[in-house]
Amino acid sequence: MNLIKMQPGHINGVKELLDVCFGVSAWTRESVRAQLDNPVSYCAVALDGDRVVGYIAYEIIVDEGSLVELAVLPEYRQQGIGRKLTELMLTSCDGVHTVCLEVRASNDPALSLYRAVGFREISRRRDYYDDPREDAIMMIYQCQGEDR
Repeated sequence: MNLIKMQPGHINGVKELLDVCFGVSAWTRESVRAQLDNPVSYCAVALDGDRVVGYIAYEIIVDEGSLVELAVLPEYRQQGIGRKLTELMLTSCDGVHTVCLEVRASNDPALSLYRAVGFREISRRRDYYDDPREDAIMMIYQCQGEDR
């Protein structure tokens, strides 16, 4: 498995991965491209050969990070790829005090991963997600040097 900074040539692979993980309407090629081109965004992929099997996108604005998306193909889950991508994000956030995210309340594997790397729940957004309607758990990570 190879973790690298996402390049424009990965857009189709990322789009296919997101379609599998979240449904065809979740992201368009244009929205993946916009995330990659966003000056405050950082995107990385996990590759198995040339195949995109994992993806992370996060943004840093001043001293705060925000996880935008994390996805791993179903057949590659439970192999540590999501954790490695998350740790890559957390170790590359120089000067960042906190990183936040939201996750579906029913997404137990993601909640377990985020807790395992040091995120903690801070609030709940009622009916945040559609299709199906569901709450979001808001989580925060205090970066090194900050009170945890």
